[in-house]
Amino acid sequence: MDQKQKIIKLYMEGESIRGIAKITKKSRNTVAKYIQEFEESKLEDVRQLPIPESVMKPPTYKKRIGKSKVLTEEIKNKLRKFITDNEWKRNHYMKKQQMKIVDMHEKLLDAGYSISYTTVRNFVNQEIAKSREVYIRRYCEPGYEVEFDWGEVKLEIDGKLKAYSLAVFTLPYSNYRFARLYQSESQVCVLDVHTKFIEHVDFIPAVFVYDNMRTVVKSFIGNEKTITDSMVNLSNYYQFKIRLCQTRKGNEKGHVERSVEFIRRKAFASQYTFTSLGAAPSNIK
Repeated sequence: MDQKQKIIKLYMEGESIRGIAKITKKSRNTVAKYIQEFEESKLEDVRQLPIPESVMKPPTYKKRIGKSKVLTEEIKNKLRKFITDNEWKRNHYMKKQQMKIVDMHEKLLDAGYSISYTTVRNFVNQEIAKSREVYIRRYCEPGYEVEFDWGEVKLEIDGKLKAYSLAVFTLPYSNYRFARLYQSESQVCVLDVHTKFIEHVDFIPAVFVYDNMRTVVKSFIGNEKTITDSMVNLSNYYQFKIRLCQTRKGNEKGHVERSVEFIRRKAFASQYTFTSLGAAPSNIK
């Protein structure tokens, strides 16, 4: 005997809806529904059977018709293409020409697709999150490595506001900073600040880290990079190795990237006016 028949049997024996629900462990709504069907079937059955045939049949349920999936594979592929195009633009100095999510949504609507902005936004954000790099903090040995970079600082010298170059070294282990002001970022200035730094710290780190600045990298084809003759001679003289960051991977020398901003703020935020460049701080630590 199935549950439906058991409910009707108990009902015919005089059991209450609450009691039947407790015995059969069914909700009172379900019990009431089966009893109502039983009473209606008795009225419709012209043969006056004690238990109508409909009661003996197993319960039936309406088939749930799900909504068709809006975010189809075709749409996903189009959105992935938009994301890839944006990445290409970022890598080719076209960051300001990237498509925003609202632009992607409009493109899909123009192509005849019916999809909400929220659905597009959620999918794009998920895809971007998958492709984001995870950076692991690298262990740095004391005195082994030093990072170098240029920054810009605007100073008012003798009443004239002008941009000057700030050469910055940072030792990753101790986060010790050394900086010096120059009027340009020429090769002569690069060689000079290296000499001043080594004289100041009184030792030579084993590795000097640079990005792809013109004074260090003469040319590069694909992943092959050629270091300038001046830097090769300098490294040979002081016996240090040169490590170059990957293109557009500023995190590979993140200590000095932060140092440029730190020194600019600490040394020149409160005072940026000087009578001469010599009066401005030259060696900044």
